[in-house]
Amino acid sequence: MDEREFNETVARLIREARIRAGVTQEYVGRQAGLTRGSITNIESGTQTPPLYRLALIAAAVNADPADLLPSLHLDEASGLAARHAADVAAVWAQASKRRGVSGEG
Repeated sequence: MDEREFNETVARLIREARIRAGVTQEYVGRQAGLTRGSITNIESGTQTPPLYRLALIAAAVNADPADLLPSLHLDEASGLAARHAADVAAVWAQASKRRGVSGEG
């Protein structure tokens, strides 16, 4: 998976989670400190949210931040820019740690 595919998948996962949660783009934007236009851009894949905003978006749609990221195998992560691969790895590590603490699998 290359960076473009990764970002498109993040966009789709965010949109699907928002629709499942039954909330508007405006609501998500307010909760994440962004405009509705930014949420529209994020959901269309033309804007990528920083990790902090991704966590706020996840909270607004009642999802775990890791649920808004595609699964990557280590060999796939090599196609991402180093800073993005490190960010993804950090989020997955935190999600794994949280699941371990709560006993969820």
